[in-house]
Parts: sequence; structure tokens; C-alpha cells
Amino acid sequence: MWYWECFTPHPPIVIPEVGRGREREAEQTIRGFEGLRRLTGSNTPDFILLLSPHAPFGGGITFSAAETYAGDFSMFGAPVPKYNFGGAMERTRGLAEKLSEEFPVFLEEKQHITLDHGALVPLASLFSGKKAGRVKLVLANPIGLSLEQAYGLGQALAGFEDTASWALVSSGDLSHRVSPDAPAGYSPAGAPFDKKVTEAFKKNTALELLSLSPREIEAAGECGLRSALIFLGLGKERGTVLLSYEAPFGVGYAVAYASLHAAPDLARSVISRVFEKNGDPPVKEAERFLRFPELREKSACFVSLKKNGDLRGCIGTIFPRSGSLAMEICENAIAAAFHDPRFPPLSRDELDTVSISVDILSTPEQITGIEELNPSKYGVVVEKNGARGVLLPDLEGVETVEQQLSIAARKAGITTLQGALISRFSVLRVREAGRS
Repeated sequence: MWYWECFTPHPPIVIPEVGRGREREAEQTIRGFEGLRRLTGSNTPDFILLLSPHAPFGGGITFSAAETYAGDFSMFGAPVPKYNFGGAMERTRGLAEKLSEEFPVFLEEKQHITLDHGALVPLASLFSGKKAGRVKLVLANPIGLSLEQAYGLGQALAGFEDTASWALVSSGDLSHRVSPDAPAGYSPAGAPFDKKVTEAFKKNTALELLSLSPREIEAAGECGLRSALIFLGLGKERGTVLLSYEAPFGVGYAVAYASLHAAPDLARSVISRVFEKNGDPPVKEAERFLRFPELREKSACFVSLKKNGDLRGCIGTIFPRSGSLAMEICENAIAAAFHDPRFPPLSRDELDTVSISVDILSTPEQITGIEELNPSKYGVVVEKNGARGVLLPDLEGVETVEQQLSIAARKAGITTLQGALISRFSVLRVREAGRS
């Protein structure tokens, strides 16, 4: 399953050890990366497909499979820190074999690969500490694809099925010739090229990019067009968002994001339907969203609404009550917006001011000891004498297992944990992009 995707630039100067104070000259890009961390932080996938135009290249799209990947910014004056990531040899082989049925694919395998700045900048900006240790990489260079092949490959990735979780990180700078101070020299084609790419991210359409002539592309001096087209291909019919754009050194840096899970889009859509007196009922909207495969299976979920950072409604289920996740979201979204007893019903005017997230729950499993709990990773269910308290994972201010269990028990009126049954569950938290 695909969790999310992003398009990022790769200027080493945004890394503090490299920038040494100058990183703030790319402040919009730093803010774009901060936005990505907020949107993706709760959903670290099992595997990252990372596209870098500076990775090893043999033609077409070149996959570089390794047991381990590592690197640092020594060539930019910063030998520390060093970054280490695990590889995914079998997954790389499987993905390369699948794509080779339609596209020119080259595969090389090594024990170890040193990562270039095209890979390291987004990885260092998105993942740190324990999260970096959990990420396994599939590294590829797409620069040998035609524009049509790059966009088509993105669409083909959307049909790649795996029980593990995936994310796409498409690395690439835009024009290197935006202004007279650009290291590659100025070209009047630079700024118009960047505008076409950023508009494509805003509107989620690749039409203008696919019509670019070789002369326009060469004059722009880009390195990220293929990465951008793969990003748009995978995100077709999804909500792509441009988080930032700037060209502080005459080089275009864009940060974009797309959730590859339709859960929050459905939640907003069904709430909106309630306000439409002559429109189709919300259940019809849920049925329309069944075109997205991730919404077809049965799953429990919580739908949360926030306004100015404060909770505005939250209702959910621990076990699925409907035949599909789409219907579960439909029922819980309406309940969170209009029937949460802690808040008045949401008004039409408020709808545009709230952000929506959907927490999709795994089936709770009973634990045998609290050492099996982790408040940043697992939610908990505490049950005793018919009372049940639930607390989601990764909540602000909940740092320890003891805090988590105490809050969950208190919510159910359980005064002591002695004799209580405790279960844990994991959560896929899908947030809306572009909303605070």
C-alpha cells in the first residue's frame, strides 16, 4: 500500500551542518520540509522508493539495489553527521521486474552504495533518529525515461501491490538558470519552466509538462522533470499540494506532497454533502469513493476535526461496523462533525476553517505485559467490568506508557488497572494537506 509521496529539491545548504547559518537563505524550502514532516511524521512506511537524478545510471530507469546505503556531506564541508539506511534487495528486484514489462529498466546490485546529495538531502530532512533506522530504501534514477514514460511509470506504480507500506520521495531541482546569479548562468526559459512545474503541482495535471519541447527543457537546465512527472503520475486523481517554491540562488526549489490515501478527502466530502439539501445523501458519496482500493476493506477508524489547532470533534470505532472503510469513514465523519456531545454541531461556515484527519486502526491485540506498549507507536484499549477506555497513539503530551494507560482508564471511569484487560493497536494517520 502507498501511504504518501513527495517531491523535494536537494540543496545541501538547507542542512545546518552545511549551511552554517546560510540555510535561512532558503527559508521557504526549509518550511516546505517542515510541512512535509508534519504531514508524514506519523506514517513512516516500511519502504521508501527514492528517485534521484544523481544516483548511479545505466539507462532508462536505473535501480541500484544494495544491502546498505550510507553517506554524508563531506564534499560540502560536513563529514558529520553520517546517515545510514537499510536496503531492500528483494523488493527492489520485484519492483524492477514488474516495471520492466512496460518500461526500459536497468538493475545493478551491490553490497553497499554511497548516497549522493540528491538522496541525502530529502532523507536527512524527512527522517531522523529512530525513524531513519526504520526506513528501508529502494533507490532509482529516472533520467533515461522519456517524458511520457516517466508519467506512465508513475501511473504504473499506483497499481503496484504489496502488503507492506510504501512512500515515494521524488528528488529533483527545477531550473538551474532562473536568475543572473545562477551558477549555471541565466536563461529566460528558467522562470517560465519553473512556473509550469509548480502550476502542475497545484492543479495536479501533467499536460503542460508533457508538451515541453526538448529545446525548452535544455534551456531551463533542470534535473527534476522526470521525478516530477513520476510524482504526478502516481498522484493522479489525488490531492497534490505545492508546499513551497523559491529560487534563492537562481535555482528553483519546489516542495510538493500528495496523500495516496483518500480517507480525509472522503470525510470532508461526506460532511459537505450534509449541507446540500438537494444533493445526493452522504452514503452515495462513500460509494463513489470505493473506486479507491484502500477504502474497500473493512477497518475501524476515528475521524478528527481541528480548528485553529484545537479539537472540534472526534468520533470513532475500535472494531469495524460497516462493510468497508469508506462507509466507516462516512458514518464517523458525520458523527464527529454533528454529534460529538462535547461540541455544538459544525456549521457550514466552519467547514472551510477545520482540518480533518482519519486514523485507521488495526485489529486490537491483547498484550501480556506493558513492555509491549509504546505510546508513540501503539494506541491502547483498557477494559474492566464492562467499561472501555481508548487512547490513540502519538498524542502530544503523552510521553510514557503509564501516562497513556492512566488517561485511557480515566476516560472509562476505571480507577485501577488491576484486573484490567489491555490491548494495543497500530494506526495509519492520514492528514489533509494544505490545511493547518
